[in-house]
Amino acid sequence: MNKVNFVKIVDSKSATNIHVLADNALTEKHVFMAETCTVKQGGYVVVDFGKEICGRVHVVFGYNECEGKVRIRLGESVAEACAELGQNNAGNNHSLRDAVYPVVCWSDFSTTESGFRFARIDPVGGADVNITAVYAEEDTNGLTMQGKFNCSDERINDIFDVAARTISLCVREKEIWDGVKRDRVVWIGDFYPELVGAFNLYGVIPQFTRVLDMVSDFDGCWVNRIPSYSAWWLVCLAEYYKLSGDKSYVLQKLPYVYKILCDFDEIVQPDGNICYSQSNNGMFDGNEFFVDWPTHQTADSEIGWRYLLTYALQQTKAFLAELGEPTANIEQTLARLDMYDYKQSTFKQVTALGVLANRIDETTATKLLREGGANGMTAFMSCVIVKALQNLCEGEFALKVIRDYFGAMLDMGATTFWEDFDMEWLADTPSSITALPNSERKNIHADYGKFCYKGLRHSLCHGWSSGFIDFFFGYVLGIVPAAVGYQSVSITPHLCGLDFAEGELPTRYGKIYVRHELSNGVVKSTVRLPDGVILTK
Repeated sequence: MNKVNFVKIVDSKSATNIHVLADNALTEKHVFMAETCTVKQGGYVVVDFGKEICGRVHVVFGYNECEGKVRIRLGESVAEACAELGQNNAGNNHSLRDAVYPVVCWSDFSTTESGFRFARIDPVGGADVNITAVYAEEDTNGLTMQGKFNCSDERINDIFDVAARTISLCVREKEIWDGVKRDRVVWIGDFYPELVGAFNLYGVIPQFTRVLDMVSDFDGCWVNRIPSYSAWWLVCLAEYYKLSGDKSYVLQKLPYVYKILCDFDEIVQPDGNICYSQSNNGMFDGNEFFVDWPTHQTADSEIGWRYLLTYALQQTKAFLAELGEPTANIEQTLARLDMYDYKQSTFKQVTALGVLANRIDETTATKLLREGGANGMTAFMSCVIVKALQNLCEGEFALKVIRDYFGAMLDMGATTFWEDFDMEWLADTPSSITALPNSERKNIHADYGKFCYKGLRHSLCHGWSSGFIDFFFGYVLGIVPAAVGYQSVSITPHLCGLDFAEGELPTRYGKIYVRHELSNGVVKSTVRLPDGVILTK
């Protein structure tokens, strides 16, 4: 656990001697000897810790003549820290971030754990309170971040750093959450970008197999009760095998692999149509073809779902063949899926899945994915869209999309990347997450969002948003495993308009160091491989 002091007092009312709150936290003066900040009934203090935190706020009290109470509101934005429950969809969702605590003389306490950057303290017990110190206690995952990336574009470097922090907060000691304020649970579709992102930072970690185990082997339902998440489970297992080379674990999970394959075989009809009537697997209502929230229950959703299933079966077929397992049933299911009359989709995530499944021609896909630049991006599917652009050799455009989309979040005050973001929100010139509520101006957190993340319920630290960093390692640096587990690698630089790029990628053999630099029109590369890793052409 790390102690984090606040960096700024955002706002206050009827509070005196406020400066001592930070001074005392820094000097760790004894509670009896320290000066106190007095916050009168009806007053408040709002502090900014400078960055998103997964943890608690700790408050130390001085001498108080009578028992009182304080209300503490944690917020990923100032607007959230200042909102009443229910206002702009503010709530205690998956974590108790808005609660009242008792105050007694010379006492202290820590709030419950949540994700936040800001905190507001209000006396609510009918008495003034004397506060000695306020600081945050940050829970860490206990891991050392080993993956590094640096390039000639400082904006891209900032984006990488924020993505890395996002992933580091969502990777917990035993599992990987989707968010630290809300969605503090495992969703296996969301886990795919978290898996590839976390590998680039930490290498192979035990959390990967724990997550795969947590959601598997439940009889009578699809993974997470969402059919597409059963497909994502297959993709995640295939990705894990590619990154780790952990053959024994994959062999252990083969019975569940075959169970999922049978589940899909049951619903893909001889004419290629999908029919769930013969399946007894439980699912959440309306999630037959869920892919992403913006496509949910649209006509294009089934197209994207089919592309995803096709890709999942292709990836599964590949690793089963390598393990010497039969694949004929997969080939038959794929053949039936190909009987469907696929129509062109304007949703970028649908097109991107079609590219990964090799079911859309390159010219059509390139045109659709370039249309509107970063417009049409979603946080969840950003990893997939960038990967599709990479496959289409549109790396320079992919880098621009990353710069525009994630850079816009930075401009709105992001220190971690969000559950969702839509470039169209910027048309209203909203205020940032650091701004006090203003009834005459929309706020980027309070007044936007759709589906399950409307308003202040919206998570501003979501692991699924940061899988795109795989592009920096796998395409810009060009480090690609030629054999599972990176026992052999190929390295092909794609600077995408950068003057230089360098980084370190952790593998089970050690860290791979690569630097590419453009000099007089020629890319010069420096490569250092750990013992046991072979460089192939």
